[in-house]
Amino acid sequence: MKTVENVKKVALIFFIILGTLHLLSSLMIANSYFLPWSLIINRILDIPFALSALIYGFSSISCKVKEEKQRTFNTIFGIITVFIFLGLVYINFFLKDRT
Repeated sequence: MKTVENVKKVALIFFIILGTLHLLSSLMIANSYFLPWSLIINRILDIPFALSALIYGFSSISCKVKEEKQRTFNTIFGIITVFIFLGLVYINFFLKDRT
């Protein structure tokens, strides 16, 4: 259980840093500041931000799950995370942009 708490702490740090950078790059795009760099940062950070949010959210829930149901929860968590990751990769790489 200590490992899950440590993963939760690290995921929170990544969630805050990546979320802040992603939000700032979105604001820079909206105001046309440093457009080439802000577009690159925004497009690169969307998948890591989503994954850090998933890991933080599921590790927070995992801390509350009883020991005997931990293995089932981790299996379900892994399957959901893989599907969301594959969906994000599909959206980013295989769907065309509007611009």
